Amino acid sequence: MKSWHLGVAFIIALGTTVLPSCGSDKRNGFDQPPGATSGGPGNVDPFGQLEAGSPEGGTPPVIGHLQGRVVAPEGTVPISQAMVYLTTRTPDPIPGNAYCDTCVRLTAFEPYAYTKSDGTFDLAAYATGKQYLVVQKGQFRRIREVDVVKGDQPIAGDLTRLPGKTDATTGDTVPKIAVVNGGYDKIDFSMKKLGIEEFYRYGDGPVGLPGSDGPGTKTGKTGNQLMNSAPEMSGYHIVLLPCAAMGYSHDDTNGVFLCGGPTGVQKTAFQSYVESGGKLYVTDFAYEAVRQTWPGFITFYDATMHPLTNTSQGIGTACRGGAETTEGKAQDKGLGDWMTAIGHADIELKASWSRIESVHPQPGYGPDGKPKTITPKVWMTSNIAGSQLPATVSFEQKCGRVLFSTYHAEGDDGSNLLAQEKALLYVLLEVGVCVGELPPPPPPR
Repeated sequence: MKSWHLGVAFIIALGTTVLPSCGSDKRNGFDQPPGATSGGPGNVDPFGQLEAGSPEGGTPPVIGHLQGRVVAPEGTVPISQAMVYLTTRTPDPIPGNAYCDTCVRLTAFEPYAYTKSDGTFDLAAYATGKQYLVVQKGQFRRIREVDVVKGDQPIAGDLTRLPGKTDATTGDTVPKIAVVNGGYDKIDFSMKKLGIEEFYRYGDGPVGLPGSDGPGTKTGKTGNQLMNSAPEMSGYHIVLLPCAAMGYSHDDTNGVFLCGGPTGVQKTAFQSYVESGGKLYVTDFAYEAVRQTWPGFITFYDATMHPLTNTSQGIGTACRGGAETTEGKAQDKGLGDWMTAIGHADIELKASWSRIESVHPQPGYGPDGKPKTITPKVWMTSNIAGSQLPATVSFEQKCGRVLFSTYHAEGDDGSNLLAQEKALLYVLLEVGVCVGELPPPPPPR
């Protein structure tokens, strides 16, 4: 039988973009001034800083720079490509449920910057005085009032540390996250050590392994009650289906594991949730949630090797009978730079229990509802006998995203943060960013 303590697996960040811009079809998440549009600058000058004769929508002169560093809620892990900006009014609240979060353009009057791989930023300022400093990555957002002065201005770390829980009174927001609890991948412990204090656990899962009494708020509902209901899932920005979330069995006659798969009701719920803007993150033995709900995007190794009588389509057979530890390689530059910045340039993927053979573009729809070809993004590969096989993959579905990892972000209730647990935070941040084209980085200083 597969045991959760046989080895931890290494989750590497995945998503469909590395920049954290955020908007929606209902509100402008970057607080454009009245008169502005999401398509470009408005004909207003909120700071009163435009020089005489400058064109409408021109950029005000820079009077100084704010400098600081954005880190994870636990206080040390740097956050790459977070957006930092200044505004003159409190940004609109982030919706408390899954929504179509499409990227918007900022106006020329809103100074913004993206953090580097080490979390540092250099933000231009257009005016002195009281303003709101906003730090945001997906639905993680901290808003604090600052007094901007001329010249270079260091910003205290407590103003740019991402929050661990939502507190509207202080300007802190975190995404609503649901976890189907009780499988092998103890994501609840990992999130707690990363400083994420607010997430919700559904039941003990079909396996009921140690860890089902871990951190997180108990909902009093089972995993199936979450997975059977699109409205229930839509109350969350991110839903996590860790390894064995849908159970598994072992076929003694054929000597193979058979992973559980989604019911027809669950497949419909998954599709509806993702297309409305939800982010579904799946690991390892829960792979059938992806394979059956969105066929064609990912070909899983061994998926049809054991055409058993009761699994004529190879359902559940991609769950391997033994773990493997392999050399990983980042296929995305942003991911590779970030792993180097946190001291993990050499990546080892530990205890993978499944493999991806290949990924394939499929017809689908963009967030605007128009037909498009959707190409899966391979963020990390695993070296298997000299071949680089996909290990972390994501793809968009209308307004939402589906993510799959062949390995875990498995943690425990200890105090030390493992490398794969740090990378879990990267995953949670990347799945929450907006869909569409992001504002381009501002010119360097």
